[in-house]
Order: sequence, then structure tokens, then C-alpha cells
Amino acid sequence: MIDISGYNALEIPPELEKVVRDAIKQGLNGLKTARRGGRIDRMALRTAAMFALCCVTLLNLSPRFAAAAAELPLLGPLARVLTFREYHCEDEIKYIDAEIPQIDNTGKSELEQRVNLEIQAIMDDYLAQSELRAKEYFDAFVATGGAPEDFIPLGITMGYDVKHLSEDCVSFTVYHYETRFSAYNTVDYYNLDLESGRYLTLRDWLGEDYREIAAGSIKRTVSSWSQEQRDMLWQDISFEELIDESTDFYINQDGRAVVVFEKYQAAVGAAGALEFEIEPAGEG
Repeated sequence: MIDISGYNALEIPPELEKVVRDAIKQGLNGLKTARRGGRIDRMALRTAAMFALCCVTLLNLSPRFAAAAAELPLLGPLARVLTFREYHCEDEIKYIDAEIPQIDNTGKSELEQRVNLEIQAIMDDYLAQSELRAKEYFDAFVATGGAPEDFIPLGITMGYDVKHLSEDCVSFTVYHYETRFSAYNTVDYYNLDLESGRYLTLRDWLGEDYREIAAGSIKRTVSSWSQEQRDMLWQDISFEELIDESTDFYINQDGRAVVVFEKYQAAVGAAGALEFEIEPAGEG
């Protein structure tokens, strides 16, 4: 196991607040001047984007940085999805790389506790199942004549991806992958309304006509595909019938819903999972 206690114990220098404030001011000024006379100043946009990327990266990699940043009014709203626990271990039957996230600084303590406990329980369960499969596969390998030293350990990767952070909502995914048993790979989607403290559905994000809006956008996207791509979809597929309030989706950086169909749900296995960015009503 990798000891990261020293890393997490790094002291945040007292000058951090001024440095971050100055950087934020510079980044905001860069955004304001990015468009001059109807033309985009690409250098200004690139600078502002790099600053935002560095802040989000630090927020999600360093709990101590995030804790300090949360005290800053301009940066606090970003400090919401952080690595709570990280561990790595390896033995003769498996190797594990895991990052367990938690949400923080939402202003909704009940929401944070509920979601964090759910994530912890889900990931603990996934890990226990993966370790059991690794043990069973190892035992079967040896029982059928395989030498223990020839066994290739099962790789188990668990982590999360932050999709959208704002003052109004948080969207992220929690994933669990195995190197040998892809049928057990999972992705769980979290879209949280920070005002109401509840989970968002496609209906919440797209409105009462969410099914028609999503299906129409998906059909327009599919129409631009090559014939080879379209042939991978199931025949006579109805996207309207696939879409309901429980449909998996996340919110991207542009604030648009991205509908996700699991492997085999809408197409042959070779197509993998399919993602469709949904155009709001009136666009396209």
C-alpha cells in the first residue's frame, strides 16, 4: 500500500489565499477580454482554461488544498467532489487501485451524509465481489493444473469522474472496472440538485417533454453517423421507449445532459456504451 499520509499532511502556506485570489482575478479578466470586437482571443481563453483546469485538478487531488480553497468565496463552490480515501494493494491473485470520493461544501449536510454513505457502501460491495471472483478464479486455475506463480492477478480499478460543478448542481460518476470480467464493470451516475438537496432526473433537467426532446436529439445525432455505425444499432430501435426518468445521464461542462445507454442496451456489444449529448428544445 502506498503511504500518502505525508502528502495529505502538507501544510497549506498562509500566502495561499492571496495567490489564489490574484490568480482568480487574472483568470476572470482573461475571460472578460477573451472576446474583442467579435473575435475570440485564443490566448486569453487558453490561459483562463488552464487556470480553471489547475484549480479543479488540485481540488480533486488534494483534500488540504480543497479545505483551504473552500474558505474562499470565489473558489468555494468548486470544492465539492474530493478524494476521501485512496488505497493501492497487490497480492498473488489481485491488484487494486481505488479512489473513494465524497461530496463536500454543498450546504446540505443531510445530502452529503446520504450520498457519501451510499457511495462508500456501493464501492465496498463492488470491491468485495471483485475480491471473491479473484479468489474463485485463482482456485479454479490451480485446481485445473495451473501453477500458482503463473496466475495473472485480476486488476480492479475504482474511481470517479467529475462532470459538472456549479453553485446549482453537481454531476459525477463512480466507476468500477475489472481487467478480466468486463461483464461486471459498472458506472453509477450522480446528478445532485444543491438547492433542493435531491437527485436530478432527465425530466428535471429537460422539462416535461424530456422524452421527446432527448429522443429527437439522439435521432439527429444518429442521422449523421456512417452506415456502418448505424448498422450496429438494434433493428427497429425506439429511443423514446428507452428513455424514462431512470435513464442514466450526466451533465457536461456546458450544462447539457448526456444520455448514456449501457452496452447492449441500444446496440451490439462491439459498440460499447453509447453517449448522446442532448440539444435543448429549439436547437438543432
